Amino acid sequence: MDNALEQKRLNAIQNLEILDTAAESDFDDLVKLAAMIFEVPMSTVTIVDADRQWFKAAVGLPVKETPRAISFCTHAIEKDEPMVVADTAHDARFAQSPLVTQDPHLGFYAGIPLKTADNLAVGTFCIMDNKPRQLTARQLDILKILANQATKLLDLRMERNKYRDLLIEKELINQTLNETEQRWKFALEGVGDGVWDWNINDDQVILSKTWKQMLGYAEHELPNSKDTWLSLVHKDDVDKAIKSLNQYLEKKTAEFRLEHRLLCKDQSYKWILTRGMVVESNKDGSPKRMVGTHTDISKHKESEDTIWQQANFDSLTGLPNRRMFFDRLKEEIKKSARKKTMFALMFMDLDGFKEVNDQFGHQAGDDLLKAVTQRVSKCIRAS
Repeated sequence: MDNALEQKRLNAIQNLEILDTAAESDFDDLVKLAAMIFEVPMSTVTIVDADRQWFKAAVGLPVKETPRAISFCTHAIEKDEPMVVADTAHDARFAQSPLVTQDPHLGFYAGIPLKTADNLAVGTFCIMDNKPRQLTARQLDILKILANQATKLLDLRMERNKYRDLLIEKELINQTLNETEQRWKFALEGVGDGVWDWNINDDQVILSKTWKQMLGYAEHELPNSKDTWLSLVHKDDVDKAIKSLNQYLEKKTAEFRLEHRLLCKDQSYKWILTRGMVVESNKDGSPKRMVGTHTDISKHKESEDTIWQQANFDSLTGLPNRRMFFDRLKEEIKKSARKKTMFALMFMDLDGFKEVNDQFGHQAGDDLLKAVTQRVSKCIRAS
């Protein structure tokens, strides 16, 4: 047997995890049955290791193993067919073997290779006698049937080991995922982001301590549920929030990202950026679990509002500036054309303003503009 094949064979034995294991009744019953059927004193299920043959089950042998160098089975595993030695004393291969010349004084041997699903012979099923004998074709068929049952037991053992390894691997993966999840949750909490974890099947949501503290609540003051979140969403943002979430769950959008306002304990509102993703699915592919974060973006929103206000309103009067005027004028022109209606533009001028500036100074002119602004604003609608 070449070295590469021998190594594969030894690897298969290692994967079986059978060497030096305790007796098992399934194997023991097979060798007992063989000894009874063939009326022989010895029968074994043998595993041929690198330097020994070890008996998983045996009848009539006082030892659990013998050196591979003197074994009959090491020859049997090199064949694809049964190996029958009718008279060991007249077979040049075994005539001088200690197993023949000494105890147990083998006179007859018949062994069938036990092969894995990968066609690797890991051992034999054999019967032995102290005297020479012959096997009929029918007896050889019976021996093959018994050997086939032993092979099935080995196959079951291999499958069991693979299944166990898969379970262990799955457990390790789950453990790794849990550890990773804890690390990123810890990291997010560390930078001030709130974390939420939604079990979609039972509609339960776990809200982190930071998530609640962000809104001014103690951890015990808010129940862990999706309804808690929805009850805090500003009434003008509820429809947008539900629509955004449903579109993501229905895979109509690639990500769940939502800017909305949440009610704080002091009855004020904070702008929150919510981001989330599905991390676990049901067997039918539907979302099972979703996790995400809450980030307070109130200051960012205030900055946006300030920038927009400065860009579109006069800093002195607070009235829309030229930029906004032309923007609104374009919109009204488009609306008028679309609806085939007319609109009016009212123009107002402040007479004598230059004289006020020249006589009383620019501060007085600014005060006059503010006063006129307030009076005009009271006379027109806000929209």
